Amino acid sequence: MQHSSPDALRNPAVVVAFSGWNDAGNAASDIVAHLIAAYPGFDVGTIDGERYYDFQAARPMLHRAADGPWIEWPAIRFRVVQHPDRDLVVVVGPEPNLLWRTFSAEIVGKIKEFSPELVVFLGAMLSDTPHSRPLPVGTYTSDPHVERRFGMEISDYAGPTGMIGVVSQLMLHERVPAASVWVSVPHYVSTPPNPKAQDALLTELETLLKISLDHASIPEDAERWATAVDQLSQQDPDIAEYIEQLEEARDAEEVEGATGDTIAAELEKFLRKQGDDEPQP
Repeated sequence: MQHSSPDALRNPAVVVAFSGWNDAGNAASDIVAHLIAAYPGFDVGTIDGERYYDFQAARPMLHRAADGPWIEWPAIRFRVVQHPDRDLVVVVGPEPNLLWRTFSAEIVGKIKEFSPELVVFLGAMLSDTPHSRPLPVGTYTSDPHVERRFGMEISDYAGPTGMIGVVSQLMLHERVPAASVWVSVPHYVSTPPNPKAQDALLTELETLLKISLDHASIPEDAERWATAVDQLSQQDPDIAEYIEQLEEARDAEEVEGATGDTIAAELEKFLRKQGDDEPQP
């Protein structure tokens, strides 16, 4: 692994996206690619894929350029994105196939070198949410300190997990503040790209990091995407009926969820955030 010194970074946060199992519609990894394209920055290292990837499962990519063809091998790449308000260390690459324990220790050790205020894992999951409604986004942590500071939800998930779950658990033991942001992607339109899911993740990331991020054409792309799905679904009465059922179920959930306890919990979360924003004496 090669990298340069992280000492000069400005109040860094780390944003991580693993493509593959954690990344429905490529929404998470596409957001990291968007951040890299939107802001100046510089590379700060890689984790070589030779040990961690089965190249029959995570294929190398053949590219062609003016000076000839070249091979891009699967790897985890670290890059500093220089946002006007703070530096972001973005980490992106395919979820490893092999040696997960060794890999998780290596990536956590690398991230610790940046002394981040917060590590944010981006994820996207297939669900039965309708494309015509706001895509649900959840922010979770296993760290009680992070939960109190940022007013987010403690994760109570138990079951099969991916690299996000493995690395998050190790960060908890290593006392690295970490959280994950997940967007629900309609399972019936899972083919990437999904600009609506991208926009939902980007908006939540802004709230969490307390900065404004360049959305570029993503909101307009999301509207065009939703319109295209509407048009396609109307061509098949069965699909249109299924989506209508999802819409009705989603609307009913929102009404049922607007209870006094829920509203009180949201107000408490808001007030906690406001208290965190106040200058300390």
